Amino acid sequence: MNTVQDIEIYAKSMKLADIERWLLNHFEQLEVMNSGKVVHDFLLHKGEARIPLMIVENAVGKAWTSIWFKSNQTSWQSDMDCGKDLNHFAGCRVRANAAPWADGEDMDTWWQITEQGEESTISWPNAL
Repeated sequence: MNTVQDIEIYAKSMKLADIERWLLNHFEQLEVMNSGKVVHDFLLHKGEARIPLMIVENAVGKAWTSIWFKSNQTSWQSDMDCGKDLNHFAGCRVRANAAPWADGEDMDTWWQITEQGEESTISWPNAL
């Protein structure tokens, strides 16, 4: 179990089926709770853990999909660890908030890993 309350990353130009394939590398089962046009709710199973997951396609513009694990029971220690794992699996661009949310923090500063695996901090205003 990790120290963050939840994990949320944004993947660029990824199909839902590819995200599901990545998830099946880490979880025993993906239970579909609700699936609409752009919002998909799952319950992930790993051992005794049951992890709620929400995927929102086109969450930011038309290219970015939000992947939000609503639990601290994933195997990743941070949003960035999760993002690196997805990048390694799919070779896609991934973004995550550069720091956990806190009053007074600049929420426009984001961590990014490119398709080539290059990491940087960027400004991504109005992403949320």
